Order: sequence, then C-alpha cells, then structure tokens
Amino acid sequence: MRFSGWLFLISLATLVLSPSAGSAQGVTPERVRMATDLQGRARSAAGSGQFSLGGQPTAQARGRADRAITPARGLPTRERLGVQCDRTGEMLDRSRARIQECGDDRARALLRVALEMQERARSAEQSGRYLGALQLTMGARERCLRALRLCHIEESVQQAAERALSRTDQVLTRAREQLESGAYGGAVPRRVCDALARAAALQDDASRQFRDGHCEASLQLTLTARRLAHRALRRGWPRVR
Repeated sequence: MRFSGWLFLISLATLVLSPSAGSAQGVTPERVRMATDLQGRARSAAGSGQFSLGGQPTAQARGRADRAITPARGLPTRERLGVQCDRTGEMLDRSRARIQECGDDRARALLRVALEMQERARSAEQSGRYLGALQLTMGARERCLRALRLCHIEESVQQAAERALSRTDQVLTRAREQLESGAYGGAVPRRVCDALARAAALQDDASRQFRDGHCEASLQLTLTARRLAHRALRRGWPRVR
C-alpha cells in the first residue's frame, strides 16, 4: 500500500479510537469497518493484477470514508452541502450571460472552469463524496466571483436573496397547484404534504429574515425550502421546476 493509503487508514482509526471524535460525533466503528473492507478488496484485486476491478472498491471506500468522517470534522451534512451547491448554481445562472457579454477573456475562462467544477461537484454530491463536492462547489463559486470582479460587476447578497426568494415562491406555487388539481390521481401521501408544509414554513422564515435585513440567513433558508419541496415531489411525481 502506498504511504497515502496508510495515512488514510490511520486517520480513520484515530477518529474511531479518540475519545473526542468517537460515536458522540457520528463516527462509528461500523462505518469505518465498511470503508476498510472495501479498501481491502481493492488491494486484493490490484495484487492479483485485476486493476480494473480494484478501482471501483477503492472509489466506494473513499466515498464511505468521506461520509464516516464528515461529522467528526464538523463539515456540512448532506442537506447543508446541497444548499451550498444550490447557492453556487444560482450564482452561475445569474452571472453566465453578464460575464459572457463583458468581453474579458480571463473572466470567460474563469467562468468555464467554474461551470466544469460545479458539474463535478453535483456528480460528487450524487455519489456521496461530500468532502470533494464541498471543495468543488466552493471553488466554482470563488472563480465565478473573480470573473465578476474582472468584469466590474457587483454581486450583492441582497440581490441574490431577493431572486432566490422569488424563484422558491414560484416552485411552491406550482407545487400547490399540482396538489390541488388532482392531476396525479389518488390521495396525496401524508409525508409529501408534511414536507411541503415545512418548505412553506421555511420560506416564510426566509421572507421575514429578508425584511429584517438578514440577507445571508434569508438566502440559506429559501434554498433549503426549495430543496425540500423538490425532494418531496420527487418521491412520486415529476420535479417541479
């Protein structure tokens, strides 16, 4: 095993055995055992010359390790990571046309890199590689901001929150219309109604925070509300856009 591989396993063992980073923070021996078992399968496959077979267990082990050590490192949960990815996506959607039109080649190059990084962040999020997803989406956001500065465009949190609130309102309105129309037939599952009610409550909180001048908190809340509404509808119905 390479030196980096030993460090990988040692860090996991330390997290499990350390009193300050044990089960109280969500890292259990079972989670680490699953990751190390997968890594062992990868080593066995590589040792017998089956390198193509070794890649998948190694990737799975890395993903499980990320999920195992995320709570101990104090990193965002899956939900919070999703909100960060959504926030970067919102910024890129708003900024793409303005950066393309500003005529600065350096800004356009940064935008291309940011879009590629965000796509990889989404892929990492879907596959459960939360550490990598967080790094990628924050890197994409930083490059987008640099591109905006090169184009002398200001990106205010107030404007971002205002647009995000409006978009979430649209999603919730369409969701209510679908529920009331009976287009999908049958009784609406209780869990879907409850989830949409929570989304609406979060959106109300986001609106109050915005009116009180707390734009950053408003932005986080409205993105969480929108993600919750999307997830509720995906359980049985097409995603509201």
